[in-house]
Amino acid sequence: TEEALHYPHTVSARRLLYFSVAPTLCYQEAFPRSPRVRIAYLISLLGRLLLLSGFIVFVCVQIIEPLLRNSADAVASYDARRIVERLLRLALPVTYVWISGFYVFFHVWLNLLAELLRFGDRQFYKAWWNAVTFDEYWRLWNMPVHHWIVRHVYFPALRAGRSKTTCGILAFTVSAVFHEVVIALPLRSVHMPIAFLAMMAQVPL
Repeated sequence: TEEALHYPHTVSARRLLYFSVAPTLCYQEAFPRSPRVRIAYLISLLGRLLLLSGFIVFVCVQIIEPLLRNSADAVASYDARRIVERLLRLALPVTYVWISGFYVFFHVWLNLLAELLRFGDRQFYKAWWNAVTFDEYWRLWNMPVHHWIVRHVYFPALRAGRSKTTCGILAFTVSAVFHEVVIALPLRSVHMPIAFLAMMAQVPL
């Protein structure tokens, strides 16, 4: 029948399995597909994944972890001068890890999945390094999450008659909650919602 050609009648186990491993958070009846898997590009991505993952582990183990260990006494004694000095020394290696981690996940890993699945939509981030406002940065740096938030939070709230400002704050709050879950569970820091508070503190800015 005509009705059987449309969602949700088109949902099948095969399509759900593809969606569950595809580098996207928004389900569609059909995704854009690339014509073939490029073996040379796949090998290049695997090489970058191994190299940069090793670099991140090296920086964490050889630089960041010793600095954190040496900071315990300063924190315990509330020595503000030493705490600031340790934070400044941590700033550079943490920045290296953050940028490398971003590249590994959003460029290498998601493209690796996309190449294996012949997933055609490869826009996982935009030029967030050119952003001049926090709002612009958060809309550019993580496109899969941005598309999900816009589709399932922002537009439904807008259709319900909420103002654009209210919809924006609601979308940002939902995003902050999910970022907190992603960070708190692996680090077992559920007693202090650091990621949530850090994101929400940017709303006035």
